Amino acid sequence: YVLLLFGLGFLTHTRKIQFGGAVVGSLFFLHKGSSSVVVAAILGVLAMHFGGRIATRIQQIGSGAQGKAREEFGEGSPLTAFIMGLTMGLVWVPCAGPALGFAFTLVREEPGLVALFYLLAYGLGTALPLILIGYGGQAAVHSVRSLSQHSGRIKQVSGAVLIITALSFQLHWFTKIETWLVLNTSFGTLGTQLEEKFLGDTIREKAEEAKEEPSEPLFDYSDVIIEPLSLPFLPVLAPAPEFSGLGPWHNTDPFTLESLRGKVVLVDFWTYSCINCIRTFPYIKQYWESYKDQPFVLLGVHTPEFVFEKSEANVVDAIKRNSLTHPIAQDNDFETWRAFSNRYWPAKYLIDAEGNIRYSHFGEGDYEETDLAIQALLEEVGVQWTGSAMDDNTEFSRLPRTPETYLGTRNWRLFGNSAGVPDEEVHTYAFPETLIHSSFYLEGDWKVKDGERHVLQSEEGAIKMRFTGAEINLVMSMEEGASPASVSVLIDGEEHTNFTIDYNDLFSLWKGEYGTYEVEIRISGKGASAFAFTFG
Repeated sequence: YVLLLFGLGFLTHTRKIQFGGAVVGSLFFLHKGSSSVVVAAILGVLAMHFGGRIATRIQQIGSGAQGKAREEFGEGSPLTAFIMGLTMGLVWVPCAGPALGFAFTLVREEPGLVALFYLLAYGLGTALPLILIGYGGQAAVHSVRSLSQHSGRIKQVSGAVLIITALSFQLHWFTKIETWLVLNTSFGTLGTQLEEKFLGDTIREKAEEAKEEPSEPLFDYSDVIIEPLSLPFLPVLAPAPEFSGLGPWHNTDPFTLESLRGKVVLVDFWTYSCINCIRTFPYIKQYWESYKDQPFVLLGVHTPEFVFEKSEANVVDAIKRNSLTHPIAQDNDFETWRAFSNRYWPAKYLIDAEGNIRYSHFGEGDYEETDLAIQALLEEVGVQWTGSAMDDNTEFSRLPRTPETYLGTRNWRLFGNSAGVPDEEVHTYAFPETLIHSSFYLEGDWKVKDGERHVLQSEEGAIKMRFTGAEINLVMSMEEGASPASVSVLIDGEEHTNFTIDYNDLFSLWKGEYGTYEVEIRISGKGASAFAFTFG
């Protein structure tokens, strides 16, 4: 909204257009309620009315100070340059403040001389681009003085650019452009290419060392003891933020958190290809069926982990397939995710009738604890509840199992027969004689795409992994325009199941008795993509 106001100020001096634009721009806050729109409109009109005058006055003060310094100390005096720097600092410091705070945070635990060295390096790094900008601007002014007659037009063009930028942020055009670039170009691979050029040998040596480490599970959960908690009272953790950027909505009309005052609200962040989320569905459905007739609302916030999970059709299909009947809203741009400062799938936030977060839980498990928390907050609004929403046979496995493993670049250290550092070139792989536990291996021609998946480039390919658990799943899809691929799954060398990849989803590869097994996924069909393994 501030960008829009600046753009209006640059684009035109006509008050009616400026005020009208400020009022229309206040609709940016419509998702926060009509009162927010009114406040924004008033502040915007005031800013357009007084902002230009204030800016002009500040500019006059700065120009006067610079002119006086030139007269008294001379054009080339260091003191003149210092005073000009002070006046420019009024503009620069507010923008640099967060970066300065970050720099001080990084060195606060360092010895004095080390901290001084880091801060001097930071100052030098900051000064160099400012010097380049200063001398570059000076050269431009001296060599292109003819542009001065067009300064008004340049200002208007700058204003139009600011307005377009403001609309792009509000309407998520940048996100859509970025997504298109990621899906259709090599956008975003420059860092990887530079890393390969300058650090490739070192990283390859580290990768080879990692492959030679003993074959054993990466994590051991056998000593973990989870004690059930009694929750007669839940402290206020923080005010709950308003929902933001949600849509499309499913199983309900859109609503705001403010409209739910007086009710207990359970917010469940999930995504449909996440096996950890899928395993919570039976309990989520029990909460909803048990308490939906009480002053209680359960909102599933679907925040995508992969690009294909942004598809409304895919989400609708997942909702039907899993028989989810509670309200669900898509958070494709992560606005509500960021508002809650969330970092996990699945994650639950329980909000009381006054709009405060009173309980949170990340990952699977503790279902009865969550149930007791719901009951505690319902009791605060006068609902007495006895018993539990959980079935008597509700359990959560504490046995150790192979952790969730991502293909692409995210878990590159677990790529057992990788060809050095990640890039987006096509590589041909062959299975080794022995497999390291919890690492994955490829066979055939594959390439990494968008950093999040491996894509089969040959007509035939395969994936192998040695894992521990009672269940293994793989998120798979087909690249746009590719024909469906057929998949055959072998467990310890014996064929277990066959299926076809004709949509983007989590595919169940095997489920059986707990233990350590070797899985081989044989794929026939160029364009098949593999994203992530999950285990149960």
